[in-house]
Amino acid sequence: MTVANNRERGLDVEDRACIRWPLEPIAHAHDDRDGWYDLEFTADLEGELTGPIALEGDRVECKSCWDRHADGNGRWWIRRDNHERLVDVDGWYVLAVVDRDTEEVCRMSLIRAKTVDSIIDDSWWDCGDGGRCAREFRQIYWTTVFEDLRGPQ
Repeated sequence: MTVANNRERGLDVEDRACIRWPLEPIAHAHDDRDGWYDLEFTADLEGELTGPIALEGDRVECKSCWDRHADGNGRWWIRRDNHERLVDVDGWYVLAVVDRDTEEVCRMSLIRAKTVDSIIDDSWWDCGDGGRCAREFRQIYWTTVFEDLRGPQ
């Protein structure tokens, strides 16, 4: 799997998230970005019983992973510097799992960055010399967020 394939998968998930929720990419061409988030809410997201869930202008980072790898379940790769900025602005993640065989989204959810922060629990890993331009990162298995891949989307 190449970086270009991963980018393509990520853009596909962003497009699907924009169809599902009132979101839009921060750069329409997908190539002129600040880098630490991908989408913004274009309107308030209202819960049927709860009222406002997310507000217009809230920032969203979109993460996708394969359902499985040779060594087990797929996982999202979270950069500490981007994550902390998202937490500071009370932002959100779209977390998606993609079927490796069909390339269809199995599960996708909107989750507060603060909730992901509690999963990470300040346990970051050093990237070393080869790490994707981030000093620290964390990988989160999709099974930490989703019980299975057959639930509602």
